[in-house]
Amino acid sequence: MWTSELRTTDTPSETAPREPLSDTLKRLRQDQTLTLAKLAAQSGLSVSTLSRIENGQLSPTFETLEKLCSGLGLSLNAFFNAGQTSSLSGWRSLTRKGQGRLVETPHYRLELLCDDVVAKQALVFRAEILARDLSEFDALQRHMGQEQILVQSGQIRVFTEHYAPVDLQPGDSFAFDSAMGHALISLSETPAEVLWISTSGA
Repeated sequence: MWTSELRTTDTPSETAPREPLSDTLKRLRQDQTLTLAKLAAQSGLSVSTLSRIENGQLSPTFETLEKLCSGLGLSLNAFFNAGQTSSLSGWRSLTRKGQGRLVETPHYRLELLCDDVVAKQALVFRAEILARDLSEFDALQRHMGQEQILVQSGQIRVFTEHYAPVDLQPGDSFAFDSAMGHALISLSETPAEVLWISTSGA
């Protein structure tokens, strides 16, 4: 599904295996000496939800991942690449059309592109905007880092905290601080498509 060529100072031709998300969450929580109850309070998620994720019984939605990152004080990129080596050189990565790892939520359908390379400082998604109205969101989303979107098809409206909504057409690009509340909705008859880049807040 994903193809990459990596070189490190220790293992020139080997790629370290990806840690399961459940193990990553448990390790990061324990590294910060957080109990499940404490992380639940900081993230706005229930203890039972966190326990099910750590035990591999529940796959978190993108919104849940954002809440986890907020509770841990990490960007999405830092969470996905936690504990991975970054001393890579001469790397490359390929995701064929339609073969990226999918993350589906009630608001967005996200396809992660070239996410097997841990040296990257950004997550890149091909995204369909499914939401049609701001009322579909419980609250504006926020997390560490920066984001940029480039509209590829359809029309979207971007809501950001402190600012009036902005409507974007194909070819328009919009960047913002991820810590500021934000939400995207589609104004098109069919879900709008955007290229979405999320960078580390580190």
